[in-house]
Parts: sequence; structure tokens; C-alpha cells
Amino acid sequence: MDHKNPAFNRRRMLQLTGVSMVGASLSPKLFSKEIAMADNRPSPPGKDPSPVQMQRQLKQANKVAQEAMDKGHHPFGAVLVAADNETVVMKQGNVDSVAHAESTLAQRASKQFSPDELWGMTLYSTAEPCVMCAGTQYWANIGRLVYGMSERQLLDLTGNHSENPTLDVPSRYVFSRGQKAIRVWGPIDAVVEEIAALHLEFWK
Repeated sequence: MDHKNPAFNRRRMLQLTGVSMVGASLSPKLFSKEIAMADNRPSPPGKDPSPVQMQRQLKQANKVAQEAMDKGHHPFGAVLVAADNETVVMKQGNVDSVAHAESTLAQRASKQFSPDELWGMTLYSTAEPCVMCAGTQYWANIGRLVYGMSERQLLDLTGNHSENPTLDVPSRYVFSRGQKAIRVWGPIDAVVEEIAALHLEFWK
């Protein structure tokens, strides 16, 4: 499969740790409803993962992404971690352009665990879930999300690639329109470069 993209530029790697000016300028408008609704929406139970736990689980997700890439799939990976913030209960790599790692994992998890169990769990994703994947997480009732690379960072890296026409819609915005206070962390700067390395190799 030929993954060459004339718009691809390795110098975009330098942009990966930056904050999107577009996202920064829109955030007051996009997230105002989230702030207004925060006190009235249910939040997931238990303790939030620590920064060390987040980095460790994102590295696990990136190993899953590597396995997916080795099989010829796009280099995206996701893991589902139990409420103890330590136990990985499910792993999923990207399948194809429709069956993304996160949405496929959320669908599988919804058949294996109850909504109450999932509400205390955390979905870790190498890249920020797209609108489809964030929506699937919402309906599956997974209460927390940690992602490594943002959608904007992925878009800056891949450009308008025919196999990955990235949607630049923040997952926080998607969740802000719902009736549950799903907790979100990301991008995680400490792992962005490691995650981006797979994409630099794949989309070149």
C-alpha cells in the first residue's frame, strides 16, 4: 500500500507539542455549555489516574498501535483500564477506516461489561478519538478518556491524507454536548513524540 502524501512534511513534527491557536480561540465558545452543565451532570466514581499511570497506559496503547501497523493497519491503538487505574481489561488496534480502535473497543466493552462497571473505567487512546469514537465511548458509558496526541496534532502531521481525512473536532466538545461529565486528559506531552514516531513512519 502506498502511503505517500505530497502535503506531508516532516517539519510538522515540531508542531506536535504546540497548542492549536484554532482550538484556543474557539474554546470559550465551545466549552461554555460544559462549564454551565458541570454541576448538574453525573461524574465517574473513584480516583482519577495519576500522570505516571497515564503515561504508562498510553505506552501500552502505543504498543497496540505498533501491532496494528505491523499488520498493515493504521497505527492507532486503545486500551481499556479498570477502575483501579492499573488493570488493562481490553486492547484494540485500528481495523479499518470505519472500525477505529476506540469505537471498536467501546462496542466490545459494552457487550462484556455493565454500564455501571464501564462508568468507572478509563479509555486510553494514542490519538484523540474522532467524533464517531467519542460518541461511541459516550454511549458505551466509559467515564474517562486519556489520549496522547490531539486531533489537531494528528491533522498537522498527516495533512488531508486520502486514507485519513482527519476531523478537527475536540472530543471535549463532543462530550460537552451530552448529559454525562466524562473526564478527559490530553494531549499528554510526555508521550506525543513516541506516538508520533509511528505516524511519521506510516504516513511518509
